[in-house]
Amino acid sequence: MILWQERSDLQSSEEVNRQPARGARDLLPQDVEDNRWICAQLHYVYRRWGYKELAPPTIERLDTLEAAGAIDENVLLKVATRDALGLRPEITASVARAACTRLAGLPRPLRLWYEGNVFQREDVGGHERVQEELQSGIELIGAPGLAGDGELVAILLDACRQLPFHPEHQPTLLLGHSALFVTLLADFPTHQQAGLRQALSRYDMLQLRSLDLSDADRQRAQRLLRVRGEPEAVLDTLSDFSKAAAVDELRALLELIAERARQAGVRLQLDPTFLPTFTFYDGVVLRLICKGAHALTPVATGGRYNRLLRHFAPGDRDASGTGFSFKVERLRGLLQDHRTALSAQTDVQVLVTYRSPDNLGGAMACLERHHRALVKAELLPSHKVEEETTQGHASPGPQVLVTYDHPMSREAATACVQRHRTAQVEVELWPQPCPTLDAARAAWRQRPLPCLEWLTGARDGSAP
Repeated sequence: MILWQERSDLQSSEEVNRQPARGARDLLPQDVEDNRWICAQLHYVYRRWGYKELAPPTIERLDTLEAAGAIDENVLLKVATRDALGLRPEITASVARAACTRLAGLPRPLRLWYEGNVFQREDVGGHERVQEELQSGIELIGAPGLAGDGELVAILLDACRQLPFHPEHQPTLLLGHSALFVTLLADFPTHQQAGLRQALSRYDMLQLRSLDLSDADRQRAQRLLRVRGEPEAVLDTLSDFSKAAAVDELRALLELIAERARQAGVRLQLDPTFLPTFTFYDGVVLRLICKGAHALTPVATGGRYNRLLRHFAPGDRDASGTGFSFKVERLRGLLQDHRTALSAQTDVQVLVTYRSPDNLGGAMACLERHHRALVKAELLPSHKVEEETTQGHASPGPQVLVTYDHPMSREAATACVQRHRTAQVEVELWPQPCPTLDAARAAWRQRPLPCLEWLTGARDGSAP
């Protein structure tokens, strides 16, 4: 028990306690709105392909979260309960569990999409961190082979077309095959395969050089490390390494999606040594990578996980599943670099104020009228209420100032002015674009009027 403590120590402790957990952060209103806008674009694509939303629990049993040993328990955030529970580090395992239990009786293929936060524990420089991310993705259960893999990649490419990527992002879809990787490693000494798997999948030349390999094996591994890039060239090179069926699967998939990728502006790259972080994938694997301001950023990951489905449904040897998930936070960061307001809409927003306390009822009625018309509106009390009431300048009726943020919105703003004049409301059109809501508020403070209507312009929020 602490009986006495220096005041400065108390203040320091309070400052620390007011901060989020290490690795966590607060999302500000604009970030929340942009996240929702991005997710809405993705949901539109999912629904168009016939997918239905599933919301698995955030807290699961540890044996589910470990995904048949594919997820290291050290990354799991465990919950202090009598049962062995934890926060999900990803959502695929939870969907697979639900598909094999409560949804087991539904006809296949089963098409599901989800949105939710995932949590991972990290050890950075000896300090524990909590990483929280928002994910949005799909899972296709019961569609084996090329049909399932082709549908998965096609939906991912459609999502890329729906999202406002900038040409500078250079979106690239990286494709691999976990079974092909296993086949390629089989020619190396058994005791070196684990180290090779790690070095090759991480593209770590230093680790590769540190392995105790013969000169022939080392040269072969180094050559394999360089086998990545344009799909046709890689497939031709792979023929020298392996005759695995996975090579034919990748070739058929690439033929199916090549034109769709071109139309979506997504470059295809084949990498036989690519593996996602979680190791429950056992077929085609994929990762969508974009060029950020300072580095390449992975924004989506996925692949086939038949073995995981069979873990939750031991009696079903034909169980199959494939899916992907978008990292929404990373997407938002990329897109915000080129678009100031992803969630900006071409609709009307209203600021309602009043000049006298006696007019508060009228202001509330004004709010209600706009809300019934499905128009966003908020109350903004006048900072000049007392001054104008004292000087007797308060207007007996409502007054409206209409403004807009883009020259293309001037016509809509003019129509709004005409509607108010028809209703015999004193109205004035602001003479120039007002690029943001804050600027609109500033304009109102310069010319205080009880009701300010703000018409937003282009979706990207660009000012003229």
